[in-house]
Amino acid sequence: MATEFHEVQGMDLSAVPRMSADDVVAAAQAGIALGEGVIAPGLEDYSLLDEVFRADLAAFGGQSPKLASRYQG
Repeated sequence: MATEFHEVQGMDLSAVPRMSADDVVAAAQAGIALGEGVIAPGLEDYSLLDEVFRADLAAFGGQSPKLASRYQG
């Protein structure tokens, strides 16, 4: 998002495309209205986030209180 944050730190991000604060706020409001739990203002295909969420659940759902065999001596 385009803010003064990096300028204050002496960083020049003028060549990096950044979204305006107004667009980020508009996306947040629209995302809330849509019931989105995660709002990614520049992401066109929200189903990509669904894929990430499913992968996270699969990875963490496979956890066990026992040490994984690959870590056992």
